[in-house]
Amino acid sequence: MLNILQRNVIRGFLDEGMDPDGIADYLGRLNDLGPLEVVTIRSAAYDMLNEQPADAPDVAGGRPVLTLIAGGAA
Repeated sequence: MLNILQRNVIRGFLDEGMDPDGIADYLGRLNDLGPLEVVTIRSAAYDMLNEQPADAPDVAGGRPVLTLIAGGAA
């Protein structure tokens, strides 16, 4: 599993127009990674490329709306 910094690096390359294979190959060579780590990066990049963008938050009168989530520990 990748941490937030690693995901942000991949997201930056995707935003610049690199394809997931290119990102994985580049980071693998740059960081001298093993095959399993390269596959992990490639998989994460494809997942990030295919994920749906988050919906914009609801706004009321131009101000954010606070939504409380009810629940409790069992």
